[in-house]
Amino acid sequence: MSDNSKLSTTVLFNGDCEICSKEICAYQSYGDSEGLPIDFKDINDTDLDPFGLTRDETARQLHVIKNSELFVGVKAFITLWKEMPKYRFLAKIFSLPGAEKIAQFFYYHVIARYLYKRDIKRLKT
Repeated sequence: MSDNSKLSTTVLFNGDCEICSKEICAYQSYGDSEGLPIDFKDINDTDLDPFGLTRDETARQLHVIKNSELFVGVKAFITLWKEMPKYRFLAKIFSLPGAEKIAQFFYYHVIARYLYKRDIKRLKT
């Protein structure tokens, strides 16, 4: 979408992470095909200062900004999925009582931590 003034949702993702890139690419392709007002920004090609964020913190988990409110981790995914009709069922599932907390624990302590450490090791070599 070329008119960024109409965008109300911004997704900040780590394009250096193979898994993140593939998943976000699928969301971006769907969003583009549906004309959804979502702006996808690779943190490696984006000045994060206007968002008040650092590359290190945004590389650890998905960040979504919706109407100037910041969502991180599973809450970011839920916010993104709510914007995409094809994925709204995931937002409903992960918004169930307890589901979000369990998913956030698993996402942050297992998936995101592993991917972040792997990417840091890869960048150092």
